[in-house]
Parts: sequence; structure tokens; C-alpha cells
Amino acid sequence: MALIEFKRCPHCGKPTWQEFIPQAPPALSYWRCRDCGERRDAERISVGNGALLNRGRVQTEEVCADVLIVDISRRGARLRCHEDLPVRVHLGQRLLFNPQLQPFGELARYQAAIVRWLKNDEFGICFERPLAVSHLDITRIVKN
Repeated sequence: MALIEFKRCPHCGKPTWQEFIPQAPPALSYWRCRDCGERRDAERISVGNGALLNRGRVQTEEVCADVLIVDISRRGARLRCHEDLPVRVHLGQRLLFNPQLQPFGELARYQAAIVRWLKNDEFGICFERPLAVSHLDITRIVKN
């Protein structure tokens, strides 16, 4: 039986039922709004269409290909398949993702991730371990 609580959702702002979703370590447990389904606790940083650094790299068992980073947070990223080499992924698939946002450091290495959602040519990934880089550092790197 699910553990639920009636409280205000921090994302949609409505008072609604929140469901507790337990996770095994290293993933963190979380509360999910039953109305909006939102559960992000890490703010996303939009990379934007005009950014020069919006290309990352995804490696699966079949292919290693470029992807466009739509937004990124400490916990995951929203990615768009590149027109020249579309990547075929499926829900729950494990892959490696390199944001390529720095010449060295955590944002220059491959991060283990899991595909959490798919929609048209975009897909969302959740890092197996949250990035150690702070939200402000990611923002500075992306915006500079």
C-alpha cells in the first residue's frame, strides 16, 4: 500500500495527494504529486538553441552518437536526437552520457544514466549518481 499525504505541491501549487516513492540506494526516495506527476527536486538549466555547447554524446551498447542537450540538472538531462544520427533508446535502458560542457571535470566525463521517458525525438535521462557540481556552477558553465 502506498504512503500518501495531502499537501501543497511545490511544482503545480495545488493542494493535492502526494505519493511517497521509495527507492533503493543510491537513488533517493521522493514524493510525487498525483495531479501533475512532477517530482524534480533539482532545478533544470536550459542550454538553449543558440548555445555553442549544447551537444553531448550518448553511448549505448549499439552506438555512440551526438545528441542535443535541451536542459540539464544535477540529477538528469533532457536530450534531443541529432538529425544526422538518431539514437534509438527505450524506456529503462542504461546508457552513458557525456555532456561535454567542460574540457575536464565531471561535465567532461561519461555519466551512467537510465532513460526515464521518451517523447518524439526527445528523451529524458536520470543519472545513476547525482552530479557533484552545484546548480550555480552548471549555470555558469552553460551560460558562459
